[in-house]
Amino acid sequence: METMKWEKYAEKRPYFIDKNNVPRLLEKLLKRLIASNESFSIIDLGCGDGTILYALYSKGLLKNASKIIGVDISEKRIKRLRKFCPFAEGVIGDVLNLRQIPDNFFDVAISSQVIEHVPDDSKMLKEIYRILRPDGYLYVSTVIKKRYGIWVYYEKGKGFKLDPTHVREYRSEREFLNLLKENGFKVIEYRSEGVRYPIIDLVIRFLIKLGALKSCSDFYYKHEVLRKLRKIKIPIIGYKIIGVVTRKI
Repeated sequence: METMKWEKYAEKRPYFIDKNNVPRLLEKLLKRLIASNESFSIIDLGCGDGTILYALYSKGLLKNASKIIGVDISEKRIKRLRKFCPFAEGVIGDVLNLRQIPDNFFDVAISSQVIEHVPDDSKMLKEIYRILRPDGYLYVSTVIKKRYGIWVYYEKGKGFKLDPTHVREYRSEREFLNLLKENGFKVIEYRSEGVRYPIIDLVIRFLIKLGALKSCSDFYYKHEVLRKLRKIKIPIIGYKIIGVVTRKI
């Protein structure tokens, strides 16, 4: 049932490919690893349609990567990953139970806007800890919501959400940073900034939901004019995205 839920979600909500979609702290970390002239292995947990890996590859930030894997619970998303990121290995799997991945295997793990979707965030972090090598790095980002946060999605009894599938939205940077520390990660650097959402995305996703448009992750690369319109963004009141670079200790 859970898998069917995510397959349906993947069909109606594509993650649009964007070569500029590289989080600043992640870019800084990978540039530092590249400067060391050593190869590294990297895994993107909850990789979606491959948007982060696609952007990293486009910017040359994976040129030292000896192994690249994307993991997602949705078969549809892994198929898209393989299409847009043929340089990466796609694995269908649950971030709460990465049984396909051995212990102490990866140098770098990425988890971008995933942890707020899972029922047990500590269990997810324990799995990441297990698969990272000693002193391995984790870049993780998530949503911070103030009490006055408001957006287009609303759930009775729980209030507004940035995404209808969010299980939780953390209340402060401190709450999230403490969670990482409690699960064996040393916080090296973090950055939080307000959320700005492309207005055109709301329109396109609504048309996809209605069946008026085909679900397509590279939609904006097929429609250059609309890609330019995507630069017009609105701030979302009461919401931030926090990105954190940590190290396994």
